[in-house]
Amino acid sequence: MSRRARQRGLALSWALAALVGLCAPGRAAELFGTIKGVVVDQATQQPLAGANLALLGLGLDQGAIAGADGHFVLSRVPVGTHRLRASMVGYQESIRPDLVVRSNRITAVIVRLAQQAVELAETVVRADFFSSEEEESVSAVNFNYEEIRRSPGSAQDISRLVQALPSVNLNTDQRNDLIVRGGSPMENLVLVDHLEVPNINHFPTQGASGGPIGLLNVDLISQANFSAGGFGAAYGDRLSSVLEVELREGNRDEFDGEVNLGMAGAGFIAEGPLRRGRGSWVLSARRSYLDLIVGAIGTGAVPRYSDVQGKLSWDLAPAHKLTALGLGGFDAIDIEPEDSDEEDDYAAVDDDQVVLGAAWQWLWSARGYSRTSLAYTRAGYAVEVEEGGTRRRLYANDSQEREGVLRSDHFFRPRPGSALSWGGVVRRLFPRIRLFAVADTNRLEAITPELRVRRAETTGKGGAYLSFEQTLFQRLKATAGLRYDYFGYNREHDLAPRLGLSLSLDERTSLNAAWGVYYQNLPVSLLVQDPANRELENPRAIHYVLGLTRRLTPSAQLSGELYAKDYADLPYDPDDPTLSVVDAFADFGSPVPGRLTGGGKAESRGVELLVQKKLAQALYGTCGYSYGTARYTDLEGVERDRNFDNRHLFSLILGYRPSNRWEVSGRWSFAGGRPYTPFDEELSARLHKGIIRRDLINGQRYPAYHRLDLQFDFRKHYQRFNLVTFFSLLNAYNRANIYAYYWDKDQNAPGRLDQWSMIPVGGFELEF
Repeated sequence: MSRRARQRGLALSWALAALVGLCAPGRAAELFGTIKGVVVDQATQQPLAGANLALLGLGLDQGAIAGADGHFVLSRVPVGTHRLRASMVGYQESIRPDLVVRSNRITAVIVRLAQQAVELAETVVRADFFSSEEEESVSAVNFNYEEIRRSPGSAQDISRLVQALPSVNLNTDQRNDLIVRGGSPMENLVLVDHLEVPNINHFPTQGASGGPIGLLNVDLISQANFSAGGFGAAYGDRLSSVLEVELREGNRDEFDGEVNLGMAGAGFIAEGPLRRGRGSWVLSARRSYLDLIVGAIGTGAVPRYSDVQGKLSWDLAPAHKLTALGLGGFDAIDIEPEDSDEEDDYAAVDDDQVVLGAAWQWLWSARGYSRTSLAYTRAGYAVEVEEGGTRRRLYANDSQEREGVLRSDHFFRPRPGSALSWGGVVRRLFPRIRLFAVADTNRLEAITPELRVRRAETTGKGGAYLSFEQTLFQRLKATAGLRYDYFGYNREHDLAPRLGLSLSLDERTSLNAAWGVYYQNLPVSLLVQDPANRELENPRAIHYVLGLTRRLTPSAQLSGELYAKDYADLPYDPDDPTLSVVDAFADFGSPVPGRLTGGGKAESRGVELLVQKKLAQALYGTCGYSYGTARYTDLEGVERDRNFDNRHLFSLILGYRPSNRWEVSGRWSFAGGRPYTPFDEELSARLHKGIIRRDLINGQRYPAYHRLDLQFDFRKHYQRFNLVTFFSLLNAYNRANIYAYYWDKDQNAPGRLDQWSMIPVGGFELEF
């Protein structure tokens, strides 16, 4: 899609939102809503009877006490955004911010309280806006629904919000890849309600976790936890990070609905109870709309995408809960030569992905529980690229990746200060890979042979782990874990030890450290491209992390970390021995190198600083900075900068909410210039193809990247419905950030592609 088309189309969404917001009449009467929730032990998930709940800052004496099943109700709560304080003897007092109460609707909340250390068990200590996991774990950050929804520049995409963290390198505006501490986008694990989701994006990159447009509807997200390294033995088959997303349940008391329009498209949400509140259901569906107004925006190459998500929750018994989840995404685009920004080629894309699964939670003891899930995932990729003019086929992908996964995790706390967790996962993979790439001259002027792959494989994976946590000397918590994984395709057995330490220096300061070994199987789409790839060993990374966390105020926290990652057994392409193959996953389309060679090495080093300010009164925000290096050693033995070696990363998010109606926020991002390789212009002109300077591979840098995003939110409550309108201005000062230099076939000379120019984005949500 052209830049002008994107601007015109997205501006239409804001125009409609503004019209709805301005035309709707107001109502002066005071309006109320209800808060319903449950208080549980953060570790054991057991309900906490007798916990005290109180709303802060209302000037009212509104509170409740959790019943025997941990549930509580706060009625006639004035509409607006509130803070909920939860306390109980023996537990750390917690404050839950960003609870939005809407007229004549129920706001559901799960409050998790962390048990205090033994010597503090008889007292209730200071209130806290942060979870103990964020304070005592390295590289861990938690986001609630409102923080995700209102994040400026994120376009309501959870991945783009995570990109604001100092641990995540910036790639391009066009994609939301998670490039964590210099790693590859294929190195990230995403779990949604205990189910592994290979990719949470429309137009996904096969074998990786990134794409241009988020698939998850953030209105269904309850919270998200992101770990950038040093994570425990429960997680395997990934080298860099873990993103856990928890979807909210539907309303257990009444039917609710919502229609919405925004950058991701137009859609609806419907939800309601099952059998007198024993369960609930929620369903979301969205569709892009630019193709429906193609005449108005003046272009024919418009992405078409839609998604559907549903969750069903059912209380089988007081100690047994079943949840079922379904996710689906469907994408298509046809690019004609006159609509292409980079190549004069024809391209047609038709992708789809489906995730279906169920999870069973069993509270089998007052000190332990189990969670078991069964899931089926399928991803279909249909891509065809033809040369402009000749219509010669250059590339084709007609693949399906299917997988069945059984996962089971168990937790037991034998006594205060001790915890044991164990579990395992079994996978059955049955992909069908069909790939074609024409014989060509690559960037080094070497001839790459034609690639034809038609393979149907059936193989398996398995993993098991054991982890033990113990508090020592009252202030030191140690966690030791061991993980075993097996991959049937290459018959690899991997044993990965993990170790974590957390030392409480005082009530507000903790020193945290982690070390661990991590393995990951290469994507099947890479392995099947040549029979010799079956002998490759699994890539390995060793993490070293040392961090200090300081609570500045109950709602503000400062953290700093030093990290190192050492990679081994990375794959390389013998036809281009200077290229890091796994870095190519940060692009549209998976790499097709054919035969691979293993044994590659890489390393990342860095320091990160992050200040988080939760919404306690009117101000909130984050400020993060990191300096890091990411380098690899190619097949020629030369050490080079990796593609994501930005060195400097900085992000500042500030928000101000002067009232329950208005909110304004902004985000300024900066990244040092990425490495790139210049063209050998004389040779490229002679061959009419981009050939790089072999002596300057990743030896030059693009100009630094920076961008300002602004967002304005307006919320209005009525007796029978509520309206939320928003307006975002992406790249507010219209910075011309470079995307890439490319070889222009028409001009037979270097060309330049820029990233997003200034884009207005608007939308609304109408709740009823």
